[in-house]
Amino acid sequence: MEDKKIKIEDEVKSLYIHFPFCKHICNYCDFYKRVPSEAYNVSSFHNLFNEQDVVHERILSTRGLKLGGLETLYIGGGTPSLWGEEGARFLELFLRKKGLELNNKGEYTLEVNPGTWTDKVISRWLKAGINRFSVGVQSLDERFLPILDRVHTLHESFELLDYFKGVELDYSVDFMLGLPNSESLQRNVLEELDKILFYKPSHISLYILTTKESYIHQKSLPKDDWIAEEYLKVSNFLIERGFNHYEVSNFSLPGKESKHNLRYWSLDSVAALGPSGTGFLKGNNGGFRYKWNVHDSRVKEEVLSKREFELEKIYLSLRTFRGLNVSDLFGKDNDHALYSLIDEWRLKGYLSSLENERVSLSPKGFLLLDSIMDDLFREKIV
Repeated sequence: MEDKKIKIEDEVKSLYIHFPFCKHICNYCDFYKRVPSEAYNVSSFHNLFNEQDVVHERILSTRGLKLGGLETLYIGGGTPSLWGEEGARFLELFLRKKGLELNNKGEYTLEVNPGTWTDKVISRWLKAGINRFSVGVQSLDERFLPILDRVHTLHESFELLDYFKGVELDYSVDFMLGLPNSESLQRNVLEELDKILFYKPSHISLYILTTKESYIHQKSLPKDDWIAEEYLKVSNFLIERGFNHYEVSNFSLPGKESKHNLRYWSLDSVAALGPSGTGFLKGNNGGFRYKWNVHDSRVKEEVLSKREFELEKIYLSLRTFRGLNVSDLFGKDNDHALYSLIDEWRLKGYLSSLENERVSLSPKGFLLLDSIMDDLFREKIV
């Protein structure tokens, strides 16, 4: 049910589009995805997208909103590079219908996987306004590709990295830690990352593999201590090479942070379309989150109260290098406990800085963020 008290800015300037198709469904992935079939294919997706768009306009307009001049766009999936030239044309038509355009001041990202692209396809997306790419490499150790159920080869990974280096496009690399058999096979992540840096990405997203209990390789996952050591080694390695560890799982060269993802972490409004796509609309007294059903144009709605919004703001602020302003902690009658906690975190090496009443976490603090939040709840500071 809509909260009539929520008042939101007039224009939403960030949009996420979820493209659901993959060549193959990897055994660890929990994003919504499909292998195209006669029953459900790109044409089916286009029809569903257009149906959702009609409903989406109502969702926005009932809150006094509309999509404005897009400052960020992210096309994820799935494997959006499989959308090909047809997808670029579809995006152009969609933007034209909305009276929108992608300008050279914005950040507009397309996910690309090895073995799912051609120069012609990339060029067509560039013509449509895409100016940033996210490359799903995951590992450059060929022993781990079959374990992860990846269908691309190591050669295809290097081929794609070499292409982006050659054409000097702005791109990010997705890379994974905590892979099955990492301990027994003595995976050398620093060696893999050193190879990646040769190809000059401006951004690296580095995710610790999270799985369900039913995961086929659950018993082969490395111990927590191994994963923690791997994470901290990688952070130190990338920082030494000029990258900023600006969010729990993200590193960038100076000025190359993901503007789109920073919108999420700042709890700014981000609209969404496509099956399972999740949007968020920021309000004066909370917020509104919605997630699209995967088979139709219905949405699951969640209204965030002011307190729920503030709790998310605290958590997300601690995830990034911007940190958290101490005044944002609303247990203001418990200042002694708060500053005692901050001293404790400093001694444990969880803080990178505490300047002007702003708490920023170190890589070790990022790794233990949930524990830090538990501390705040335990002391009734939040």
